[in-house]
Amino acid sequence: MREWLARGDQVPDVSLVGAPIAKASLSPSQAWSTPPAFREALSRFPTWHAAAGVDVEELAVRDRGDVQGDRDDVDASAAHLRIRAAVAAAAADSPTIVVIGGDNSLTRPAFLGIGEARADRQWGLLTLDAHHDCRPPTNGSANGTPVRELIDAGLAGNRVAQVGIHPLGNARAHAQWAADHGIHIHGLDEVRARGIEAVLTAALAELRGAGADAVYVDLDVDVVERSAAPACPASLPGGLSPADLLAAALLLGGEPAVGAFDLCEVDAMADVAGITVRLMAAVFTALCAGLVSHARELRAPA
Repeated sequence: MREWLARGDQVPDVSLVGAPIAKASLSPSQAWSTPPAFREALSRFPTWHAAAGVDVEELAVRDRGDVQGDRDDVDASAAHLRIRAAVAAAAADSPTIVVIGGDNSLTRPAFLGIGEARADRQWGLLTLDAHHDCRPPTNGSANGTPVRELIDAGLAGNRVAQVGIHPLGNARAHAQWAADHGIHIHGLDEVRARGIEAVLTAALAELRGAGADAVYVDLDVDVVERSAAPACPASLPGGLSPADLLAAALLLGGEPAVGAFDLCEVDAMADVAGITVRLMAAVFTALCAGLVSHARELRAPA
């Protein structure tokens, strides 16, 4: 898998952008360490996805490397501008962008970058997250503020759907703010009752109903049960299973409206036996398999 990523195709189907940032994290984090650890973890996986019956080597991928992170900066603001510019540049020649974090504050600049590059599209935001990320940005952007900041900047609340919200993951005021602004909220109990595929299908329909014809997906790995995501500072007991997240990635990779993903909130320096970073790499592989499946459907004769 890692060799495939290093191949560097000139006309990419997918562009990968590393965002090694951590200074906007509300919990102590060294999430700047994750993009290189993620690339190393890919060596644990083949390119063949047996359940989907596809080989991700069918995709042309370009690894654009990491933007300059925030370790030498006073805060994350300059790195956020670099992330926004890098995503906009990648969108010029790649139909699908994947951003590897880094903390969840990257979602705001990455969303703005893809929206700037493809301003003819009506963008919606789908998050898989234990948290609403609707904290007020009192002290500037943080990993708990990107959804609120995007809505404050003009994104309609009904063009945001959130899946996997944990019943113990949010302050009452933040949950109320999300509800008041029309965000479509799908909690853990709904996922358990209906299944991840049904809930995601409903969430995508809600975004389409609100006028979104393009979707940015924020895959915050702390949506997963803490025992399976020990490198996520804010993961909680009782979250989604790894199987849920892998199924979500496969489904969303095959969704034509999705033009960008991020994978974030993993601190590789805090991992245990590579559990979380390997999950992150497996999720990337699954979403690529979804992309291949969709491409095959387009090529199939009517």
